[in-house]
Amino acid sequence: MPTPEDVFEFISSTNSRWVDLQFFDVEGRLQRTTVNAREFDQSAFSKGIHCGDLKEVFGWSDEGELVLLPDPNTYGKVPWEPSTVRLICNLTVSPKGERFLKDSRYVSERAAMNAKAMGFTNITVGTSFEFYVLDNVTVDKMTPQRGPNCLIESREAPWTPSPLWNTNRAAYFAQPFDTLYTARTQISETVEDNFRYTIEKHYHGRSASGQQALSLAPIEMLWAADAFQTTKFVIRNLAFIANSLATFMPLPIMGEKGSQMLSSITLWKGDENAFYDSGEEYAQLSQTGRYFIGGILEHAEALMVFANPTPNSYRRLAADPHQSTWGKRSSSAVVHVPSEIKNDRKGKGVSFNLADPSANPYLVFGTVVAAGLDGVKNKKDPGKGIDEDLSEKDEEELKELKIKPLPANMMEAIAALESDNKFLKGLVPSELLESYLEDKIEEHKEQSKRPSAYEFEKYFNM
Repeated sequence: MPTPEDVFEFISSTNSRWVDLQFFDVEGRLQRTTVNAREFDQSAFSKGIHCGDLKEVFGWSDEGELVLLPDPNTYGKVPWEPSTVRLICNLTVSPKGERFLKDSRYVSERAAMNAKAMGFTNITVGTSFEFYVLDNVTVDKMTPQRGPNCLIESREAPWTPSPLWNTNRAAYFAQPFDTLYTARTQISETVEDNFRYTIEKHYHGRSASGQQALSLAPIEMLWAADAFQTTKFVIRNLAFIANSLATFMPLPIMGEKGSQMLSSITLWKGDENAFYDSGEEYAQLSQTGRYFIGGILEHAEALMVFANPTPNSYRRLAADPHQSTWGKRSSSAVVHVPSEIKNDRKGKGVSFNLADPSANPYLVFGTVVAAGLDGVKNKKDPGKGIDEDLSEKDEEELKELKIKPLPANMMEAIAALESDNKFLKGLVPSELLESYLEDKIEEHKEQSKRPSAYEFEKYFNM
């Protein structure tokens, strides 16, 4: 694990003049402040760095003044700013030096501590996610009263004049139809060479209109969230440099596939994978793994507040419904257990399939693990895995399979969390949760006030 001395040596060897201190607001948006490398010394890692009045980001804190405490494990070179080194920071309160309770990074740390208290030595997470790279997007933000106005340009979109792009099935496209292969390769190599996170694979997404997909190798849970946020940072900046736009919006284009985030979670006891059992016939999944899935399914509706955090998240789920069940094959199940490789003692994991890439990974990973650990603690069996294709099932068929519906919007998800939150006790501080929910409720209200283009199309002549 890197030490502060490693960071100083890296700054010196790369002749870096600036240290970019990055942190995240409650919803997971990247924030930053940059300090001169000459002023960056050992005290930064012990006492923290004052970077200004952070109430602009987090509101007033009665606990004290907020300072940034860099994590030496997160150092890396910002390649498009060659004299700048990046560090992700924890938020602490001066003069006590205690963690700031609205720091979402702390949620993943607490979840790991809770797992260790139950006898698990480590939690690893591998993340696969989709996003769009578009040529241009214009939105009328100045006069919204004029009505909905958004124009999307994508060189791969079916509506382009070229006859090359005329299909709605685009997963695993090859060149020349996959026009962004080089861009994905550059993104992957930038992440690996400059920030030391491993990209296992990349490919064209399921949507024809510029959707991309990347998979990050499994690493310790907190670092996995750091890796996801870092990769988003790289994607956005490299797209911007190339005069394109990247978006992690769950459903930016009507009629296309939405973007999802899959999190493959594994609990460990030393070198032993707690989810693997060679003697189990179904997916070689241990009883601990079954209980872990049972906890996720028990709390799936409440988890959606964190996993599906925007009104647009529920448009994605309306277009591509997910079901509160689990199995080896169904991509629409909330939990998927990969079983293609037999006797995969190291790779066996439980994949949470419900989230989208607009989510804050520190909150998603932490709360999903909390739900799973609650299942292990209380021995919540998930029932029989379902391996049928659920995408064509109607409500009656799903009811026969005892699959309960998931919330259809943010307010339903919040209601579910209000009635089911004991599993988050001691994990998500009330200060963070209150601030987070205020933002979500306000977003829902604002979205509810604005007429959509479809409403003009459908009701203008009523």
